[in-house]
Amino acid sequence: MLCALFLVACLIAAVALAARPELRRAVRDAVGRPAGLVAPHDAGPDRGPQTLEGVLSRQLVTGMITGPQYRHAMASIASRDAERHPLDVPPDADPPEPA
Repeated sequence: MLCALFLVACLIAAVALAARPELRRAVRDAVGRPAGLVAPHDAGPDRGPQTLEGVLSRQLVTGMITGPQYRHAMASIASRDAERHPLDVPPDADPPEPA
């Protein structure tokens, strides 16, 4: 088991080292561009997010909003949803009788 775990760790390290030059090049290319100009490869005019959560996620990924702003917005959405659609908790049932 320990040998298999070591082998998997070695494979992960090898893949990370092989992909490292491409990752560095992608980061170096992206640093010069503003976040608003980066578009997904397959995004067309009709393929945008359909929900508020999707819009917030896209803004977070593209750098338009920060992590704390995203969490605050999602907490506001959850609070509003809890007010509009409260969770109905079923009543306590009698415990089953012992056999």
